[in-house]
Order: sequence, then C-alpha cells, then structure tokens
Amino acid sequence: MPRPRLLLVDDEPDILDFLERALRHTYEVSRFTDPVAALAELRTTAFDVVITDQWMPVLSGLELLAEAATLHPDIVRVLISGFADAPQLNQAIASCQIHSFVLKPITSRQLVEAIAAAAERAKA
Repeated sequence: MPRPRLLLVDDEPDILDFLERALRHTYEVSRFTDPVAALAELRTTAFDVVITDQWMPVLSGLELLAEAATLHPDIVRVLISGFADAPQLNQAIASCQIHSFVLKPITSRQLVEAIAAAAERAKA
C-alpha cells in the first residue's frame, strides 16, 4: 500500500528540514520554500496532506490552503504558525476549513500526532 503523499511548504529551509525528518518515515514527502511553486505542484499532483506555514512572502499559508481546498476538496489542510493571536486567524482558519492548526515551536512527536489526528478527522 502506498504511503500517503504530503506537501510541506515553509519559506524557512531549517523548518522544512525539521518537518521532513519528522514525517518522512510515515509519508512520501515533497517540500517547497516557495508557496507559488507549491501551488503549481498542487495543480498537477495529488497530495493527501498539505502542511504550510502561515507567514510567507507573496502567498500566505491561508491563501495556499484555500487554493488547495478548491483544487482538492478532500486534501487534509494543516496550518503552522508562530503567532496564535494574529488578527482574524480563527475566522480565516474556519473559512479555509483547516483540519489542524499547529503552533510553533513544536516537537516531532507533537507534529506527527497533529498530522495523524487531522487525517483521521478528514476521513470522518
């Protein structure tokens, strides 16, 4: 059985390294530092889960997740941010129907558990 496909998007390479190390044993991982390039990949490739940082240049994580939901309504959408009190964040999360919001900093174990829980909620 093939492993679930995961798309990681963060403009910080160190964060991408951490995410990939934590998830590559369970998922088939593709990673992008450029959210526009990640969106182009979403247009041509099916993924099971997309995890993105909120604050990136050119395209925010919420904008990316909204596009992902339009392209692939069943894709599990996870937003990562270091800021829990950003204005209108809760409303934006609801409008994008995000499956999980992960607050930085996070441990590998917390990340794996958050992704698994989000995937389970998406199946229900």
